[in-house]
Amino acid sequence: MEHILKFLQVKPRKYQEEIFSSCKDKNCLVVLPTGLGKTLISLMLTIDRMTKFPDEKILFLAPTRPLAEQHLKYFKKNLPELFATMELFTGKTQADARKELWQNAEIIFSTPQCIENDLENQLYSLKDVSLLVIDECHRCLKNYAYTKVAQTYNSQAKHPRLLGLTASPGHEKEKINKILENMNIQAPRNKNFIKIHI
Repeated sequence: MEHILKFLQVKPRKYQEEIFSSCKDKNCLVVLPTGLGKTLISLMLTIDRMTKFPDEKILFLAPTRPLAEQHLKYFKKNLPELFATMELFTGKTQADARKELWQNAEIIFSTPQCIENDLENQLYSLKDVSLLVIDECHRCLKNYAYTKVAQTYNSQAKHPRLLGLTASPGHEKEKINKILENMNIQAPRNKNFIKIHI
């Protein structure tokens, strides 16, 4: 835990440390109400994965550009200035520019549609991504871009680790199981389906 805390500009709460401990060794779906620090848990896991795999990247997906920008700002605020090169991918950035940015960036924030299009056009692969974070992962159903990116990630990454974040996974067991399946999280057991009541 010390290798995480020395980089953080904010002190995690005990439950965040406990969730992080569960997520660092397996793919996880974290369910926490809005405002209780899901992004900090993803930041802690980012530090852990970048420490273990310094030559690989982190990919953080959010369903809208404003949300992706919000996560980028949070990471920049709470990490040392020179910790990593961070980039925001949007449809407004030309494809050739995204291809070049991908080569040089260490943490990429994007919408899933943008990454899905780039993968279809073979601009880059996800083999060197050591962590995929999916915010609002309850959308990881059917043909939504999250599902395609998660499946591609699990088939390409050399050192895959996936973290799903949501405040509301729904109540239907079948739907939750499908989300877990699409993200390659084996089953809704306590150790990899984390729901904290505070």
